[in-house]
Amino acid sequence: MKHSRVLYGLFFLLLNTAFAADISGKWSGTIAVRDQSSGTVITTPVEIQFDQQESTVSGKIGRAREADAVPIRNVRIEGNKIYFEAASEETTGPCKFSLTITGDIMEGDMTGAVESEDITGKVKITRSRA
Repeated sequence: MKHSRVLYGLFFLLLNTAFAADISGKWSGTIAVRDQSSGTVITTPVEIQFDQQESTVSGKIGRAREADAVPIRNVRIEGNKIYFEAASEETTGPCKFSLTITGDIMEGDMTGAVESEDITGKVKITRSRA
């Protein structure tokens, strides 16, 4: 009985690893942030370059078509979820991303702070096929 539990555990671990998403490549889309002072939504086009080597993921995120990309860090993939952080000169600390991977689309939330205001945003990016 004990051996069968171990085998089932190993099977599910291997199954989860086998279906882990390979997210390498260029992704582009938007981050929509609600401006707390005016109530308007500010949508910013972004590009993310993910580089994945087995279970290690690195990369950069920045505004689309600009050279100000910053490194992403503390990347963690759990099933179809990806979590990472990125900080820029505009933020007062790292922005935290929590996205769901569905094929060539990632969607989810971003939280962070700019000056003395907390910000939240909706993220939607699509893998570029070039």
